[in-house]
Formats: sequence, C-alpha cells, structure tokens
Amino acid sequence: MSTHRILLIEDDPSEAQLAQRTLHKIDPELEVIRLHDGEDFLNYYHQHPTPRDFDLAIMDLHMPRTSGLEVLRTLQQEDQRTPFPIVMFSSSENQQRSPRPYAYGSSAFVTKPNTAADYRQALSNIIRFWINTNRVRDHECRMAADVSH
Repeated sequence: MSTHRILLIEDDPSEAQLAQRTLHKIDPELEVIRLHDGEDFLNYYHQHPTPRDFDLAIMDLHMPRTSGLEVLRTLQQEDQRTPFPIVMFSSSENQQRSPRPYAYGSSAFVTKPNTAADYRQALSNIIRFWINTNRVRDHECRMAADVSH
C-alpha cells in the first residue's frame, strides 16, 4: 500500500489527537499533517510548493481566526480549486443541512459522532471512500501528465 497524505485541520487539541490516533489505527501508512485552524491551512496551502502531494483534507467547521467555511469561501474567491477533496468534519449538524459548505467547494460534510466506535467508523468511511474508492484524483493526475507531455 502506498503512503497517502492527509491534512487534518482541527483547532481542539484533544479532537486532533483523537482523529490522528484513529486515522493511524485505520491505516498505519497514512501520513497525517495537523494544522490548527483555517488560517494555518490557507498559509500552508499557499506556501506549499506541490499541494497535489496531498490526497485529502479533513477540516473542522468552527475554528478560531478562520473557520472552515471561510477557508472554502476564500479559495473560491481566489478561484482556487484544490487538487484534493476537502471533507468538513464537524459536530455542527445544522451546517450539514445547509448548502453553503457545498456551494463553497466542500467535497462532503460529515457530522462528528458522539461515541468512540461511531467516530472511528465515520473516519474509516471517509478514508475508505476518498482514499480507497474514489478514483477522480488518479484520473486528474493522469490527465495532467498527458497534457504536460
């Protein structure tokens, strides 16, 4: 299995630690890079030379400085389409019913479950779909390689 790189954007240290531990239990080969909030993500994204190196971003919605929704809106205003999916992972069920995360470019919105078993299952489902099942990114990478030749 090849190593997959995930950006985890979570302001709460205990939530971040739980997510990192859970992701490593799901797949020990995952490389998880944790950023503390939306502002950290935007700075990292704009400064990172090859954002295509990432397979997925899992982002909290409610964070200080810059929220997940503000990140999506900023990327949209900059006409930036990330080369990887952004999954909003939040305890806010109200936003799941709102079209705003999707209108601003979120690939999915998953509500954080309350129990440890359901939390692990939710993250496992995210990884299974976006890393193991979804092949859009592979197709886009092959298309980009074909165009550059």
